[in-house]
Amino acid sequence: MSLFYISWLFFAFVQLLLWGVVFQRLAWYKSKKTHSEFSLPAVSVIICARNEAANLQKNLESVLSQDYPSFEVIVVEDDSSDDSLSVLQDFKKQYSHLQIVKINDKKSKGKKAALSAAINIAENEWILLTDADCKPISEQWILNMVKCTADPAISVVLGYAPYYNNRRLISKWVQFETMFVAIQYISSALWKLPYMGVGRNLMYKKSVFGKNMGFENHKHLPSGDDDLFVNEVSNGDNTTVCLDNHSFMYSECPSSWKDLYFQKVRHYSVSTHYKPIHKLFLGLVSLSHFSFYLGLFAIIVLNIWNCAILVIIILRTFLLHMVMIRYMNNTNNFHILPFVCLFDVIVPFYYLIFGINMMKEMPPEWK
Repeated sequence: MSLFYISWLFFAFVQLLLWGVVFQRLAWYKSKKTHSEFSLPAVSVIICARNEAANLQKNLESVLSQDYPSFEVIVVEDDSSDDSLSVLQDFKKQYSHLQIVKINDKKSKGKKAALSAAINIAENEWILLTDADCKPISEQWILNMVKCTADPAISVVLGYAPYYNNRRLISKWVQFETMFVAIQYISSALWKLPYMGVGRNLMYKKSVFGKNMGFENHKHLPSGDDDLFVNEVSNGDNTTVCLDNHSFMYSECPSSWKDLYFQKVRHYSVSTHYKPIHKLFLGLVSLSHFSFYLGLFAIIVLNIWNCAILVIIILRTFLLHMVMIRYMNNTNNFHILPFVCLFDVIVPFYYLIFGINMMKEMPPEWK
């Protein structure tokens, strides 16, 4: 019993350290003000689209009509079988800064080939990525992402890409989990340990892409064009985050639990290729979270409560909510607040079950 108690105290202490120190950096983060003399660089926005005619029709104009002095939009029509090319050609008649890249006879899984083709022809040094099913929250999306590049040392900007809210349970869960993941990778970046980014809202320099030889080191993997690339090229000096609420890129959440499952398979199938220090950090986050609640269930069953246990539970709950509420205030996600305690209990077991099932099958290709 004493060994169990000591083990639980250790993992509880790790959780208190994470929510009380590591993630607090994000909770109290304030964006740096841009110097008035900062010159706005030209930007190349890149979107890869495969059978996305409906989403292009719905979202592309909001990207093309951004309030920014100098930018181009490159859309790669990646061997689609729908009307994507026709939709793009109609937009081209109205927006001269739209470039269309057509790929025929797609030979490789994923979108790395499509992204590489677009980046190679991009006219500008700064590359800003998003997806066809995404819509910027405002006309200042590009502007606010670019403001984070005022420091000449910056080469990578990690943006935030939440999901639209609706009343369905899956929407609440997806938004919570998106926020939960964002708290980890953005906090880590603020502590100068960046390990991933999200391709729905990500910016980096074309020269960094070239210096890294593009996606050469993981071209055999269908996924990883965003997080594995960031994992390779980012460091504590060249990476920053953009949390201005006018820079968010929204999209619809998966319509079913099956779609969500396949989305997560694509993401977590590449996490084993992260650098050892990042895998150690993420492993400690997950293991301590899982062990905290597993041990807590054992404490309830065995009825071995004491004041120290109660204090730890109350303190962790307080720190968890402090971070969540501060982050919700920035991302306008307060509707998730009533679900925080429940979802926080579920998420470590969800990851465990998901990870076990994921090892049994190969991730599906990007469509």
